[in-house]
Amino acid sequence: MSTMTRISDATGRIDLRRRRDRRRRWLWLGVAAGVLAVLGGLTWLLLFSTVLGVRTIEVSGATITNADDVRRLADVSPGTPLARVDLDAVATRVAGLPAVDTVTVSRVWPGTIGIRIVERTPLFAIETPGGYWIADHEGVIFNSAADAPKGLMIAQITGNDPRLVRDLGTVLSALPAEVHTRVRQVSAETADSITLQLDGGVRVVWGSADQSALKAQVIVPLLQQKGTVYDVSAPSNPTVK
Repeated sequence: MSTMTRISDATGRIDLRRRRDRRRRWLWLGVAAGVLAVLGGLTWLLLFSTVLGVRTIEVSGATITNADDVRRLADVSPGTPLARVDLDAVATRVAGLPAVDTVTVSRVWPGTIGIRIVERTPLFAIETPGGYWIADHEGVIFNSAADAPKGLMIAQITGNDPRLVRDLGTVLSALPAEVHTRVRQVSAETADSITLQLDGGVRVVWGSADQSALKAQVIVPLLQQKGTVYDVSAPSNPTVK
């Protein structure tokens, strides 16, 4: 009788353990299903729903550039899920605007794309029959003006050779501050005949844009000598007249 009781007790305990195991499995399955449902909902919310879609495109740093042109080139449709916007592609498109030097694009939750641009810095203005083209240190022409812009040196060049414009950017960027402030005009008929007109009727024959860094070092002590024409086209053998 006692043996039968022990067997009966053991069988009851086994059944109880099985029921508990089943309940535990069902509980874990329920938790897993709940987690998957939440993840699925979040995925839909982020990638497919318009709830977190683009509603605003904020443009900052635009002074020369038209902000509406930035938004047009960004080409982001309203309602596009914010998480799916290709920020690098937007930056590449906006960088195509002439005055834009660098672009930073970011997501601002819940529904804004932020576009921050840094515009090119004007260095010189090229005189043309219809006004002036404004270029930066890379020789990139990015703006125009009807009148000579104040504070910019004026360049007179022959033709419209893009290489010559780039060379002027190289030369003017290399000038030391004490020389740069004295330049009133820069002229060139060819890439090898760049000449700087300084105040006081002083002329600097620069030649080509090659070795501009060395020429910039040479011209500073050279200008301390008396003369009106300073030739650094061959920086290892400069002359003063």
